[in-house]
Amino acid sequence: MLSAAHSGILMHKRTWFGMTAVIEIRNRTLHRAGFGRLLIPHPPAVNWLLRFGMQDDSYHKLSIIHEFGHFQTLPVITAYTLAVVWWILSAHATGFVGILAMLVGIHATWEMLAELYVRSHTGSQYSFYYRGLSVLPRALFWGIMAAISAGGWVILLR
Repeated sequence: MLSAAHSGILMHKRTWFGMTAVIEIRNRTLHRAGFGRLLIPHPPAVNWLLRFGMQDDSYHKLSIIHEFGHFQTLPVITAYTLAVVWWILSAHATGFVGILAMLVGIHATWEMLAELYVRSHTGSQYSFYYRGLSVLPRALFWGIMAAISAGGWVILLR
């Protein structure tokens, strides 16, 4: 279901595991996403970087898919997070900086999973959306997110 909400887009989509996600793309500076009435406002920094220079229609389409990708990959990132928590507790690695770095690293991993969902969901159209745009923002995204994800482990394990 797609409807106008203020000056943006409000969408309800069912995940593969049965929950209905709510995504609101108000503009390029504020998105909200959640389940039911619990919508978490957040700046779309990742979408801004990945979709830099993109026309509004394409930006909105890919942003919606990216936000939904977070919900579709929620069980995977939850399992990963629980495994990390188990490892931290069993290894007695409880330093604040390491745990904080790992949480940021988990979020970076989740961003990459959401964008992989966009790539798999759009198939060959993914390249079409980026035709004529610089590859630099996407290269920055993948490089920065991979470094943050790995960096969380490096800091935690030191």
